[in-house]
Amino acid sequence: MEYTGNCLKLLSFWAINGELKLSVLKGQLEEMKAMGLRGTVFHPRYYPGRPAYMSGAYLDILSEIILYAGQLEMEFWIYDENGWPSGSADGHVLEHFPDSRCEWLNYRNGEVVLEGKAGFNTFRRDEMAYFIEYTYDGYRKGLSEEAFACVTGFFSDEVGFLDGHGVSVSMGGIPWCPEAEEVYGQLRGRKLRDDWKLLFTEGEGYEEVRLAYWKILGDILSDAFYKPVNQWCEAHGKRYTAHLKGEETLFFQTSCSGSLYQNLKQINVPAVDALERYPGNHYYPRTVSSLSRQFSDGRCMAEALGGSGWGLSPADLENYVDWLAESGIDTIAFHLWQYQADSASVRDWPPNIPRGLSWKDAASAVFGKLYRKWDNRLRKPRPVLLVAPERGVQAQFDPADAMALNEHNGSGTPDSRSGKISRAFSRFAEHCYEQGIPFDVTSERILEEHGHVEDGVLRIGKAVYSAVICGDGAWFLKEQIREQAKAAGIWYEAGEWQWHYTGHGGNQILLEEKECHIPWRGCDDTEGEWRIRSLDPLEGIRAGETQLIGEEKEGNVVYTIPYSVKKSFLKNGEISLRWEACPEGENAPFVYLEGNFGVKSTEGFREKDRHQWETAGDFYLTDIREDEVDVRDLCASGFPFCRTYVEMESLHFAGADGKLRFDKTGLHADCMAVMLDGDTQLRYCWGPEWELAGIKQGIHRTVIRLIPSTFNTYGPHHHIDGDRHLTSPMQYSGEKGFADAQDAPSFTLTDKWHFVKFGI
Repeated sequence: MEYTGNCLKLLSFWAINGELKLSVLKGQLEEMKAMGLRGTVFHPRYYPGRPAYMSGAYLDILSEIILYAGQLEMEFWIYDENGWPSGSADGHVLEHFPDSRCEWLNYRNGEVVLEGKAGFNTFRRDEMAYFIEYTYDGYRKGLSEEAFACVTGFFSDEVGFLDGHGVSVSMGGIPWCPEAEEVYGQLRGRKLRDDWKLLFTEGEGYEEVRLAYWKILGDILSDAFYKPVNQWCEAHGKRYTAHLKGEETLFFQTSCSGSLYQNLKQINVPAVDALERYPGNHYYPRTVSSLSRQFSDGRCMAEALGGSGWGLSPADLENYVDWLAESGIDTIAFHLWQYQADSASVRDWPPNIPRGLSWKDAASAVFGKLYRKWDNRLRKPRPVLLVAPERGVQAQFDPADAMALNEHNGSGTPDSRSGKISRAFSRFAEHCYEQGIPFDVTSERILEEHGHVEDGVLRIGKAVYSAVICGDGAWFLKEQIREQAKAAGIWYEAGEWQWHYTGHGGNQILLEEKECHIPWRGCDDTEGEWRIRSLDPLEGIRAGETQLIGEEKEGNVVYTIPYSVKKSFLKNGEISLRWEACPEGENAPFVYLEGNFGVKSTEGFREKDRHQWETAGDFYLTDIREDEVDVRDLCASGFPFCRTYVEMESLHFAGADGKLRFDKTGLHADCMAVMLDGDTQLRYCWGPEWELAGIKQGIHRTVIRLIPSTFNTYGPHHHIDGDRHLTSPMQYSGEKGFADAQDAPSFTLTDKWHFVKFGI
């Protein structure tokens, strides 16, 4: 039985941790159905062996349960192992191959050594063939014919290199097997042992050595396990789903399975494992929805919410399903539904969803809402393809760096060459998501082997793309497809879709002291006029030894600094200014030096809170170099006092809804002015939506003018709280008043400067 079409399938991940009792099993299936679950994954887990796993009695009971699920119109998937990970056949593989070993390379005292342990080995084709025979043929022959016909499919869990326990993460090793060494020699015309030191150290040709070896390992795993299991399932009319370990990032996946894309491409329902309570990134769920759209029929799965804890609420579950469904995943198995709710099950990667939760009676309403939200809305067009630099990560991968990873979720990617490529691509994928770009993902190899350009679009399998964006660090072995895509005008580099500084509307620095000696650390000539602007008339102002003459402009008094004086400042490395307030006028006027320069702090900026930066100063001026401006932090890049705008440019994508969305992650500004495709008409948008409507669908060259908080011009910069929601005159003088916090000191000013964050 299978739910077909563009609908959401919510399943239980049924942990069978007790003696099989037909009445109990049927009763729990009825519970699942009543709650709105559309199927289950039958998962022997801490199974006590009553009756024995895969025995005749076991399969007889299972046959009845499968048929009952069919009567209830529920999908029934079979987890292909007793325990974790898949591939051991409940220990029978090792029993059948008692001499089997898992072996790996390690680097010790400047030499590569071969190490190992007893264990079943996923690189061994004969062992994995036996696993298929024992498990898959065991179910086919042991279940009743009617029951086997009702099985939706089979589920494999974290089959990776060797026995599934990553040797890179645990000990800085690299998997090895005799076949890998043989294939390396055939592929490279050299002995692996002459090159294998380059898997751990950098030397001439190390990138090519690593690329070749990790490709070989991934291909052996794919050919030994995933491809034959999928072939078996399709030969017998069954769905096959599997997830790897380490899907979260390119760096993590390298150590576990080499290539997520090459392995899961073999599977008709590719899957991911999504742990924890809160949604993860927007890259890895799209790997499987993309692969299924390209090579299967769009169906894909997530094992979800493992370890999310007993604090999981309906809102948490809904939010999590929304994340996965929006990524194109249509089948979600909730980890776990505990068959026997004993004390051990309470601690077993909880919770028991939803059967063990306080809100279980609300589950049908929660699931019903999700079905109404997502049925017939899951498979949306994604005309943009991101090329993940999988090879780029592999070419720089040092296994010792993998030991820094969290082995469950891949966090802790190191600041190594390989790690930087991986992290940069993860950030870019998030940026694309936040910008509203409807994207699929692929690898360099998939693109080269399965892509072709025709009629101005790229086709990979069944999927069609009108734009291809290549991640930084990608490594290509064949240029044909890339050149064809460039010729068709659909090829872009990731940098074109990220904001680049192009200019500003004028910069300034507050001249807080009457006599200022501001260091200059730049070249001895810059473009543009410098001037001093005061909100009030001044008694006088001198630039060096030159008395300046003011004129009223737009309600302020402006004093232009002669070019010769400015030139001498730059040459001498110091700007010397002195102003005097009018005796009968404002005694603390706001006075600014304005011009084309950057304002930097010698002490740098530290985060005061999510809204503000803090710095001790002192400030110096420098010229603005486009390649040194970090648009994510414009305060530190030279614009802490800016009152106009900073301009930047990027490609952008407007969706079918006619909306142009801006990445709100790290967006700190009051608003922005937007110009599209060379048009000088300004359109404005602001938070919290940060989007423009009524835009033609497709790619646009977008220029934005990011407009900072006015606090950065007027402050009060020295108030201990910086930008407060209530500001009174006393916060400029430092006298504690009603606008201050109750626990504020009697004098509220500090030597520190505060600025509202500014950047995108």
